[in-house]
Amino acid sequence: MLKKIELGINNAFAIKKWIEPEEWTKIIVEKIGLKNIQVSFDLFFPSFKDSNISFMCAEINNAARKYGAKMSSTFTGLNAYSQNMLVHPNPIIRKSALDYYVHAIKISANINSPITGGHFLSFSIKDFNDKKRREYLMQSFFESMIYLSIVAYEHNLDSLTLEYMPTPYEPPHTIEEAKKFIEELNSYTKVPIYLTFDLGHTTAFDLDTNDKNRDVYHVLENIIPITNIIHLQQCDGLGDRYWPFTREYNKIGIIEPQRIIKLINDNSDHTINLIFEFIHGCEVSGDKIIEDYKYSVEYWMKYL
Repeated sequence: MLKKIELGINNAFAIKKWIEPEEWTKIIVEKIGLKNIQVSFDLFFPSFKDSNISFMCAEINNAARKYGAKMSSTFTGLNAYSQNMLVHPNPIIRKSALDYYVHAIKISANINSPITGGHFLSFSIKDFNDKKRREYLMQSFFESMIYLSIVAYEHNLDSLTLEYMPTPYEPPHTIEEAKKFIEELNSYTKVPIYLTFDLGHTTAFDLDTNDKNRDVYHVLENIIPITNIIHLQQCDGLGDRYWPFTREYNKIGIIEPQRIIKLINDNSDHTINLIFEFIHGCEVSGDKIIEDYKYSVEYWMKYL
């Protein structure tokens, strides 16, 4: 495998089906064929304070040792993505969101994960359309991220990672916005903040058809130097599909592993984690989910 690339998987596919750390770790290592795991916080009870965090962290660590896996990062999931988090209109809820990320950092440290991040902000439409209000909340967001970087530093994390999103309500969602975000944040933070780039996140409604920010390869080429995680999904450039890399979807999808790998090796001076992240319908069987991931891993490994 190329030195700048590590192939891994987000374990959110295990939600409700294989909730026990022993189970999802065994499936990822023995059936899917990977040892690099991004832990989704969706596998924890929605309120970190109400769940037995130390017990679950111990289970994760035991499973990692048993199967030779590593938790390369932790990431927010659908629970957090359903919320406005650090730019919620209500300051009390913004404080709760800040507490959420502090707990996320502590959990990451407890399972030897050097990186945590994901979704941090989503403006309500009312706040987004009010320039002064939006600027105020953005300043609050930056201050929160600086604080979280201090907490991450104190818990020996290497970095935080902020997801590039497919809507203007959840910045950053363009190359220019992303570069500005990362440059400004890293002027003040105690640990570096990078981007996570999802291959399906170039489809925002405010981008014209011919806008270069809709071209996944153009975007990736420009933000690779400030990216440390790429979420892998097959997609068509029209929507955020979360398709697996199976024969069916590879025929209609635009993602070509060799092009992604070349962009990384030509433009990155640091290791990037390529993390599979698919979303299957609730009606799909567990066997089919595992089969799709296994096929996708084998497909990408041919190019590595």
